[in-house]
Amino acid sequence: MATHALELRLDAPGADGLASALTEESARVRAAVCRKLGLRLYSKAWARLDLDADKGRRTLEQLIEVCGNGQAVAGTGIVYEHLGPEESADAEWSLLSTKTAGNSFSLWDDYPSYKPSEVTAMHAMNHTFVSESFVDACGQSKLRGIEFLRCQSRGRKPAPAWFAALPAQGLGHGLDHPWFDRRLWLQEVGNDRRKRTSSLDTGQHTFHQRWLRADLAAHDPFLAPLSGLFPMQRTHESTLTGLTFVTVPRYWTKALPDADFAYLPWGEDGPNRAGKLTRFRMLAVRRGARQALIAAGLFDETAFLAVRAVDTPEAGVEILDERYPPVPPMYSAEALAALRSRERDLYSTQIASAVDRRKRNGGSHG
Repeated sequence: MATHALELRLDAPGADGLASALTEESARVRAAVCRKLGLRLYSKAWARLDLDADKGRRTLEQLIEVCGNGQAVAGTGIVYEHLGPEESADAEWSLLSTKTAGNSFSLWDDYPSYKPSEVTAMHAMNHTFVSESFVDACGQSKLRGIEFLRCQSRGRKPAPAWFAALPAQGLGHGLDHPWFDRRLWLQEVGNDRRKRTSSLDTGQHTFHQRWLRADLAAHDPFLAPLSGLFPMQRTHESTLTGLTFVTVPRYWTKALPDADFAYLPWGEDGPNRAGKLTRFRMLAVRRGARQALIAAGLFDETAFLAVRAVDTPEAGVEILDERYPPVPPMYSAEALAALRSRERDLYSTQIASAVDRRKRNGGSHG
């Protein structure tokens, strides 16, 4: 069963935007209100409420009263939806959560490369790049539906090998959360890429309250109190203040592949510095593959974000997989062929020995 929590920052009355949130007056006001309501501040400015607990709901009502009386304003809030441990463990698909390194795994250049000093003691980085141990674990467990392209090290000394993980199929376009108003979102961001973090054909599971369905905001017993604490002004365009929803990603069951791995978009596809189309992708992992990677000692359960598979989308939720063509892989067939040629030029000896080793281990991957 999913759980919900609200993390929020209170500001001084009359505060306008993030700049006002940093004033001494806002710090004094939020400390006084949180002390009165028994809330603990973390990171100096944020408090957390469990929205599924009676205490959390009572505190939410108290906050609405405090803000309604002009003692404080709710500056920024984030509602998080999480799956419980059992539901997460039973989920058929998960997303591999990785750290990112700004100078590593560049897809903007002609050949993917990495900086060895930034990937020590890790087995996945930048959402789609994995260690040699990851590749070996896939071979040993005979996992299906993935190949690997060896990246070029930018270090001066020999370094452990890292690879771009290239699943053969996508996880689908995903589904919007049923609270999300796609029509309104398209009206506001459809012609301006700066206002969105994904392509228009991607299901939205993280969204600002400005794109919340208006009928739900006013009448839904869960959403109405939140809308009362964070009253929405449609003329206020910033998504850095107000309320944001971060929910469990949702995917249509009929679009899920019969494989152990899949890819999905990370951001919106676009040209690199040379004008070449670049596609950033994330890794999705099926339950059996997730268990194999954990058993190999490469990750623990917290490295995986379970997604919700939906058989029948709710009324009003568009099935994007029926409307749009499949999400393309990170590299086109032509681009991958050119990269394979470059890989052979760089690593022919190492690739041959690695393939032999993986065949002995019971698999052959990339």
